[in-house]
Amino acid sequence: MREQMDRSIASGREPIRRAWRASLGGITAVVMFGAFINVLKFAMPLYTLQILDRIPASRSVETLVMLTLIALLAITAGIALEAVRRRMLAQWGAWIEREFGPRLFLAGISGRDNRRPVSASDALGDLSTLRSFVARSAAAWLDVVWAPVFVIAVCLVHPVLGLILVAALALLLVLAIAQERMTRKPRRASGNASSDAKGIVATAERNSETVGALSMAPNLTELWRRSIETRLDESDRSEARIVVFATLVQGLYRCLYIGGLGAGIWLVIEDTLTLGGVIAANIIMRFGFRLVARAARKWRALMNARRAYRRLAAQLSVTAAADSSVAESELNAPLVLENVAFRYPGQSEPVFRRIDVSAAAGEVLCIIGPSASGKSTFSRLLTGILSPRTGQVRLGDIEIGRLPPAMQARVVGYLPQEIRLFRGSVRANIARMGDGEFEDAVAAARLAHIHDTIVRLPQGYDTEIDDETPCLSGGERKRIALARAYYGRPRLIVLDEPEANLDRRSRKALIKAIQTLKAHGSTIVVTTQATRLGKVADTVLILGEGRAAIRSGDDGRLQDEGGPEDDASNRQVNRMIPE
Repeated sequence: MREQMDRSIASGREPIRRAWRASLGGITAVVMFGAFINVLKFAMPLYTLQILDRIPASRSVETLVMLTLIALLAITAGIALEAVRRRMLAQWGAWIEREFGPRLFLAGISGRDNRRPVSASDALGDLSTLRSFVARSAAAWLDVVWAPVFVIAVCLVHPVLGLILVAALALLLVLAIAQERMTRKPRRASGNASSDAKGIVATAERNSETVGALSMAPNLTELWRRSIETRLDESDRSEARIVVFATLVQGLYRCLYIGGLGAGIWLVIEDTLTLGGVIAANIIMRFGFRLVARAARKWRALMNARRAYRRLAAQLSVTAAADSSVAESELNAPLVLENVAFRYPGQSEPVFRRIDVSAAAGEVLCIIGPSASGKSTFSRLLTGILSPRTGQVRLGDIEIGRLPPAMQARVVGYLPQEIRLFRGSVRANIARMGDGEFEDAVAAARLAHIHDTIVRLPQGYDTEIDDETPCLSGGERKRIALARAYYGRPRLIVLDEPEANLDRRSRKALIKAIQTLKAHGSTIVVTTQATRLGKVADTVLILGEGRAAIRSGDDGRLQDEGGPEDDASNRQVNRMIPE
């Protein structure tokens, strides 16, 4: 087991390693460009030193012209290399997002809890943070390693000037650390308040009918105003501190200029340094200070990118290691729930425990139970959205939650209790937002008893709909979602409260569809309290108070699962058995 876990982790890290290997050549070029860029910065102080100390004595115009041309060429080359480096870093950042964005999005919205260290929006936000750092801030941290070179160069001109530069850099680091610590709390509070405000707006828009009917707008507006006030107050506090520190850094830079120039002139008076050396050293001091100051301004970006990289590495590792290889023969194996128990985080009692049930291909399993008995949780376990706390949910020998996404799309059809349609055509919604065959979409729509309604829409199956489309009733939306579950006639169909919002004809069509799909060899799992669905089931699983009972469709006998014998509990379970 330990060796298998180690192999899984190693395989999960492979995408990161592969990306680093693919980027190695570009990273090397960027580092080399950085070296040339910083070396070429010495052209200006060397030019200053030469024209102030040697040209006046030699009075050589040719030498002046030649030195000027060399300095201009060095400066131009440095600017060109900087532009190329920035372009390379921007392209590298874009490549990172293209390489990992689809994979993170797929893992984040796949709905499997064992695949989601973070949500899709958080993972993509981390990816955007990493790309932004590479494109905008990485150059500053690549250059800061050259700051000691500038310090050494100033010390070579004169140790006193070197000490002045070292003191200025030390004060700069102190200011940068103090700014980060003093602005951390207000920045975090501002971010939380901003998230709360966005959440209020999103909730109000999503429930606009309830807001309007119950006149909740003034109350929600007041809640939003309080969040905004908090965000503005904390943001103002943070910005005020940032302005103070920025002013102090600017003042330190000017003090460095004055101190370096004043000390240099004193050294000239003492005949230990030339005027050209003073100005050249002053230029180098300012270059070194700017390198560190620029990196200090990007400190927060570095920390955010570091945290984002760690989270992304964890997400990619889990994503790469989660799937299992599946043989086609496994798809016809029975659905098996073995010793399954589940409890949500923070709950003291499990939703259910020790459930053992199976359903072979061509059999119908019906789950019945009162409200809050765990029917929806059970359906999520069957589709791999949730993982059991103990036990296994398997298709043959393969856990449902470890099916590769492409395989799961063929195997599982699902109707959730809360229906959501996606922005796109009716055909695309039925085909699960893919480019499926039109005939398959029509076949699924006919099974769901929605085909006639679709063809009466303005553009038929090409009519654009979304979750708020007013031309569709609740029952019609439900039947489109049923067609989406039926699409491709998957091996395992999980229906959560399928009869809700359906009229009598649609309920009859639902029973007929279940019987049709059963004849085609699909295992159909239905979660509902409706007794008519229990009549077409081969096995009925009754949930209640953390316990489960199984009734065979052949003999109607009840088998209690999930605890010691309890006559009172069994009597309660028996009352839920459909006659």
